[in-house]
Amino acid sequence: MAFCLATAGVTMASSAVALDIKKIDGKKTLSIDISNTSSVGYHFDNRNDKAIDANTQTLNPADHVDDNYGEWLNRLYVRARYWKLSFGLRLDSAVYFNTMDRADAQQLIVDELGSADLSLENRFGRELHSRYTSLIYPAKLWLGFKTKGFNATLGDFYAHLGRGLVFSVRKIDEVGVDTTVRGGKLRFKQKVGGVRVEGMVFGGQVNPVRLDFPTGRVLHGNSPLFFGFPSSSDFSYYQADGADFVLKRDLAKPSYIEDNVVGANFTFGPKQVQFGLNGAALFRGGQSEERAACGDTDQCKTDHPSFSQSEASRAHDRIINTSLSARIPPIKGIVDGYIEGAFQHQGVGQVANLNAAGEPVREDDLMGYAIYANLNFHFGPVGLSLEGKHYRSFFALGANIDNGTELGFAAPEYAVVSYSRPPNAESVYTEPIGAPDVCVTGGRGKVDYKLNKHLKVYGWLGRYTSFSEYDDRNNNCETGDENRTDTWDAAAGAEIDTKDGSSHYWAWIGARLTDRPVSELINPELGGPTAVFYREGYIRYDLAHKLSKKFSLSMLGYHRKRYEPVALAKPWNEGENLLALNFNPHFSFIFGYEYQTRPGFPTHYFNGAIQYRSKSNKKWYHQLTDQVRFFVGQRRAAFRCVGGTCRVFPAFEGGKLELVSRF
Repeated sequence: MAFCLATAGVTMASSAVALDIKKIDGKKTLSIDISNTSSVGYHFDNRNDKAIDANTQTLNPADHVDDNYGEWLNRLYVRARYWKLSFGLRLDSAVYFNTMDRADAQQLIVDELGSADLSLENRFGRELHSRYTSLIYPAKLWLGFKTKGFNATLGDFYAHLGRGLVFSVRKIDEVGVDTTVRGGKLRFKQKVGGVRVEGMVFGGQVNPVRLDFPTGRVLHGNSPLFFGFPSSSDFSYYQADGADFVLKRDLAKPSYIEDNVVGANFTFGPKQVQFGLNGAALFRGGQSEERAACGDTDQCKTDHPSFSQSEASRAHDRIINTSLSARIPPIKGIVDGYIEGAFQHQGVGQVANLNAAGEPVREDDLMGYAIYANLNFHFGPVGLSLEGKHYRSFFALGANIDNGTELGFAAPEYAVVSYSRPPNAESVYTEPIGAPDVCVTGGRGKVDYKLNKHLKVYGWLGRYTSFSEYDDRNNNCETGDENRTDTWDAAAGAEIDTKDGSSHYWAWIGARLTDRPVSELINPELGGPTAVFYREGYIRYDLAHKLSKKFSLSMLGYHRKRYEPVALAKPWNEGENLLALNFNPHFSFIFGYEYQTRPGFPTHYFNGAIQYRSKSNKKWYHQLTDQVRFFVGQRRAAFRCVGGTCRVFPAFEGGKLELVSRF
């Protein structure tokens, strides 16, 4: 508890030190900004488990350890600016209380199964070993220098090359991702005659956030560059030896091995067209060759950490991405475009074993390429957007994280961490099945028509053929019918806005149809072969209506009907809906209803929230309570996507109080 009390103490006192100190050297001003997000919550039984798993006739620890515990999560940001210099620090901390321990697991096993089970008890211990650890660590730290046409950063920074094909690390709070590079970055910008020239070079080690707030999982690494970061510890457990119990120990192992990266971008051209050269090289720190030579002992695993990976980009220790791009800026507001071609070479494959001669047997090198294009037209009230992609054996750069090899030390929740984000040329709501964009050809056209200043209608149609959606192990993109899926994606909608902008009424309806060219008996419960791979129909809406000067009503949500034979024999429905009464400018009273009809899970979820916004920074208490939100109720487990990044969020039932302070 002392960790978060210390953090909160810094935040509470920040109003006394957060200020502009003018002319500290007789001329310049030192500005300090402090912001803090603190969340206190308690998790009740989130109803994500059956008491006994129907397949194994036992308990699944992951479904039970996430009930009936409390947490205090905190993120403190400090930013300072002086002259041409800037400094930043993000301090993350967590305190967990009333979490399950070994005695609780023993009691649960006896209650549910009727007798003790030492093996299952140890599985509970392994699940808890890297979760719910109270800690505090400097998640982000940087020093910057900026002058006209040039800036430099030492420490943590974001980087994005091209449209994300080559390299992309950034912050996506909605899915709990905040990945940076810790190292150095230089940028310059100049104009020579009528030609604009920009460039960037960077290098360092990639730095994903080490604490997954939704699940309490801690990511452990071993690089000295990340001082003060959480480190793993040995795991102790009991094993039966005749009539006695022997205390055993597994040595500590990391769940993240450092990824080193260097990259560069060079952009040049007149105002009519901009050309770009992008390149990034990723070097992984695994020791698969040493591990294979050493053996499969616990000591070898600790001395030579390496993760067994099935995904190609995680199974190669050197990956080089390069691209060439061309961008046409808007021409008289009528047309603009972008095209990028990228090449990928994956080398130094991981070693799984040694041959008879004692030589390492590596994963084969893999080469791929990608082409992405976007073209936009505007003709009076009509807008047309065209996107296309053609990717072959082109993989996103997955992080070097243990997704499940070493039970007790793995961090499967971090599989979402990636260092590149190839554009998917689809709507932001698309949830991928398998790895459809590794080997895909397709595109989407969208038309907007503005009937008047306050009414717009639109529609889109997409067509995609993938050879990696059905089988994501098809690394070489074999294009036979047995690997192919064909998708049609269509939607239409309308947006109505009032003259004063105080109300809007947006809604759209769509469908996604994916088939295979061959029929197959995927699920015996279907009663026969089927060529259907996926079906979805949906309606989404975003409505806001002004009731009076002080009150307004908002509604936001969606309904989806889905069918995926490979996962479930029958279609299911799911949806999320929010209704908010807003008392402007400070309060919102929110009611939420979620549902899903997949068998084995609860159907209905209800929640409510009260949100306060100060809308002022004049007084210290306005700054302290910039935003306050209290949430109570249930949320379903769901696969959520933001900007092409997707992850599974666990179910939640309980209450949370969140305070955002800005000084």
